[in-house]
Amino acid sequence: MPPEGLSRSAYFEAGLEILAERGHGGLTIAALCERLGVTKGSFYHHFDDMAGYVRLLLSHWEDEHATRLIALSESVTDPEERFDLFQGIAVGLPHGAEAAIRAWSWNSDVVAAAQRRVDDARLRHLTAAGVDAGLEPARAKRMAKISLSVLVGMQLLERPARRASMEDVFGELRQWVLTPDQAPQA
Repeated sequence: MPPEGLSRSAYFEAGLEILAERGHGGLTIAALCERLGVTKGSFYHHFDDMAGYVRLLLSHWEDEHATRLIALSESVTDPEERFDLFQGIAVGLPHGAEAAIRAWSWNSDVVAAAQRRVDDARLRHLTAAGVDAGLEPARAKRMAKISLSVLVGMQLLERPARRASMEDVFGELRQWVLTPDQAPQA
């Protein structure tokens, strides 16, 4: 697609790439325009200002990497298949961008609010999936927190996140959830 035909979505994907590479300090109008090969006028055709862009970028991230993926996993009812899907989703997230968003959330109330919404939605969904898989609700909630903590930890521990390593760790975590008699007990 030629630069003049860029959609807002292209700006959001470029923003996530820049966040992953440079952190939130590197996310500027100039960096976006350079990445996309467009002028600042193109940016202002799509967005009022950088603050508006950031709000929409966070909304895009929330919609694409939380809400949409949660809806996708809700369509799978078999616990083993669902946890296979969870593992694929977890491994496929934009880890560098998510780590940058998490770091950014310490300095921005707007970003922190988006981060909390994503974390809360993921925790609620993972807890419900654990209950659906037969875990007692309190244990399902603990396993959801452990799962999200592992995701966040892997995003921050390995920069860039390594797919094989994440698959290995999430495969082990999946076994803990689906075979509770083999998991460490609280």
